[in-house]
Amino acid sequence: MIFIVYKSMSNMAEELKIRIKGYKEVEKHLEKLGARFIEEINAVDTYFKQPKGEVLKITEDERGDFLVNLKSKDGKFRVVKYEKIDDAEKLKGELTHEFGVKCILRKRRRFFDFGGYRININLIEDVGEFLIVEGEGLSPEAIAKKLKIRNPEIVTVSFDEMKKRYGVA
Repeated sequence: MIFIVYKSMSNMAEELKIRIKGYKEVEKHLEKLGARFIEEINAVDTYFKQPKGEVLKITEDERGDFLVNLKSKDGKFRVVKYEKIDDAEKLKGELTHEFGVKCILRKRRRFFDFGGYRININLIEDVGEFLIVEGEGLSPEAIAKKLKIRNPEIVTVSFDEMKKRYGVA
């Protein structure tokens, strides 16, 4: 299977990931800054084996099933594809056959809207808590300043790599 058509998710071309501890305090901090809570979803991500710096996964959650393709660039992830799919099981079978499954991650995601950014807090089983900022032209320094975060721990690898790195795969 070859993916030829790429499209970015609605004006959200990049993701910047920050490792956090104590997500409830982070949420209170975001709300004090004016962030607006949007929704919480539970998701299961099936990651397929890819070359270093690339992510190919199927995300299944209450909103539907999505094919997601990300590429690492300059410490951030560029969203190459974020596309709703109709038959997740069929596509999962095809991708498993072609690439193999790297890992499956279960997570809870809490979404916020803040100053032109979409922010979500990911609570990932066996991996940790993360703040993800989605937007255009993200820089760690600007985001840390805007969100008033001192010494942010920027994450430059995908969650499937973090699970492998911390020995819980």
